[in-house]
Amino acid sequence: MNKTKNIFLTTVSETKDRLDILYFAKEGADGNITCTTGISVAEAGIKYILSKYKIDEIIVLGSPAAVGANEPGERVIADVPIDNITDLDGMSEYGFLCYRLKEYMDQIDFEQLDIGEAIPGAEQQELMTVISEFRNRYVPDARLSELFVKFSTDEELAGAFDREILSVWNPEQRKWLKHQVFSQMDSYYMIHMLPENRDTTIRFFPVQIQGAIDIGPLTDIVRETLSGQDEDVNLFMDIQGFNAVDGNTLISTFLMLNKRIGFNCQVNELIKSEHDSSCFCGRIWDVIKSYEIQKLISGIDIFLNYGKDNELKQYWSTLMTDDPDADLLFAGMDMVDEGITLCNIDLIACGIDVIRKMIRRPEEGRSVYLDIIVNAIKADYGKMLDGDSLEIPELLKWSLRKGLYQQTLTIIESKVPEDMIRRGIYYYAQHEGDIKKMMRTFNVIYWNEPARMRYSFNDLEHYFIKFYGRFALDYRQKPDAVARDYAQLRVDLLNGPQGDIPRAFSNLRDRELLFELLYNYYTIGNLRNQVNHASVDRAAIVADETVERKDIRIDLHTALDKFIKLYDTACRKTKENDWKAGDRLRKPAILEPRRFRGYARHHELQPLETPTDLTQANNYVCQFDGKDVLIRINMLKPEADEGEDEA
Repeated sequence: MNKTKNIFLTTVSETKDRLDILYFAKEGADGNITCTTGISVAEAGIKYILSKYKIDEIIVLGSPAAVGANEPGERVIADVPIDNITDLDGMSEYGFLCYRLKEYMDQIDFEQLDIGEAIPGAEQQELMTVISEFRNRYVPDARLSELFVKFSTDEELAGAFDREILSVWNPEQRKWLKHQVFSQMDSYYMIHMLPENRDTTIRFFPVQIQGAIDIGPLTDIVRETLSGQDEDVNLFMDIQGFNAVDGNTLISTFLMLNKRIGFNCQVNELIKSEHDSSCFCGRIWDVIKSYEIQKLISGIDIFLNYGKDNELKQYWSTLMTDDPDADLLFAGMDMVDEGITLCNIDLIACGIDVIRKMIRRPEEGRSVYLDIIVNAIKADYGKMLDGDSLEIPELLKWSLRKGLYQQTLTIIESKVPEDMIRRGIYYYAQHEGDIKKMMRTFNVIYWNEPARMRYSFNDLEHYFIKFYGRFALDYRQKPDAVARDYAQLRVDLLNGPQGDIPRAFSNLRDRELLFELLYNYYTIGNLRNQVNHASVDRAAIVADETVERKDIRIDLHTALDKFIKLYDTACRKTKENDWKAGDRLRKPAILEPRRFRGYARHHELQPLETPTDLTQANNYVCQFDGKDVLIRINMLKPEADEGEDEA
């Protein structure tokens, strides 16, 4: 049987006044109230856990500045010195927390004693009379030793005490009044540390804060925290605030990393300690039972890894919570789920947009359950949730990271061409004159395509990037050589027309990078065909065949990774060029498919009755827009405007 290690995970934040005692109450499952003090919220949560469970180690996360330069990051709480401490403000946040925990262990509270001695004896008598009169007026049946418990469970009573008593006196007197009400309480109601926790160690881990917990170091923290292959771990967590950072990110990330690393870790208790300055005392809440958090994290893990949200929705339905934010979030997750299943990139992008809108809603009043889901998605989706629209490079990185190869290929096939043109990486028009030239050129190609192939002109950007000008290639070469020649032809078009193929434009000044980007785009199609059409005869499967299929998958991943890095670099450099050059780099002009269809309808070209190889044709039988073409022209509405639509 494996050993069991009990670990408590919490965070430390800044304490504004190290002489300002806060009071906290915890209601148990049986309805009984227990109370404690804490100068920091983290202190209150640790005291509660140490009073209820045997804890081997306390893990404290905080910013690097929260620990002193020469201060030990790991120590036994019982060894922390507390005598002759005169400069509390000179201690680090972590050092002060350790100091307060040692006081708790030794059943001393110097700061409380200081409050009790700050008021002269005669004045103390007057203040005690005030407390007694209030009790006689509002709760005459309650003993003075029960008054604090009454305040912790009755908000109206606590509010009356604040208005009628506390607000009348100065800050020092208010501190004494609250201290007196607390100290008069029966020991039965106070939180006491279990004797077996005298050997508990405490350890500090620095975590960078940039508006959110930096999840990068958490993998190492998980490994160190759960060290010992022969030990199972019972994990206790306090998700009290980490400055402006929501500790819920920590929960989801920690548990998912733990699951993937393979340790046997069970969450035994999850608490949230919080203090509102407008309330008489703060609260320590049980927010999720252990089986619930594991089921919740399992559902999050499945969605983030595979895009399936069924388990998470089933879990959510058990909470019986009516939450419009949750409805919107799950609507977006449903779209992502269905989009991945159907390989529908537009649906995936739409789902991510919905999730982005939900996350940007005000967080006030959001349940802890929903916070855990939201922060896990934020940590995983990263930059895809930035800005006002989905960035294709970020979608590509995310898709490949998930191992969604078919979806990644589809994004490259269906979204990159339009994105490339609109970013100005490679495009066909800078102004209206270029647009008219392209309409005439596309029109000749369009009417000479078989009718079943004309659908490709519904996406002009895709046609322009992938097929335009291919007739000039020598297809007797190997596919790789064809792709290389085509990429070079497209780059050469930046210098001017190549035969009958009009010139192209690019705001990316690095021609070598542009060539590599286009070349890799054209070669990925060959790998895609190998993956899509590869088959295995299960009855005659051999090791060599499985190795070959694995090699194809590795080659595909390598090719996709290379293309995505090239594309990300091209996007960044194009944006940098645009910033440096200002107006010297033109914004691409876009030919909308609807406008082209209108043009093609009014300028229908009818092929010759005798089939002709247009790629070899140099002589034309008639004129169209000043050029000879090997087709008979039927101008349906020669007087119509070139931009007139089908409508």
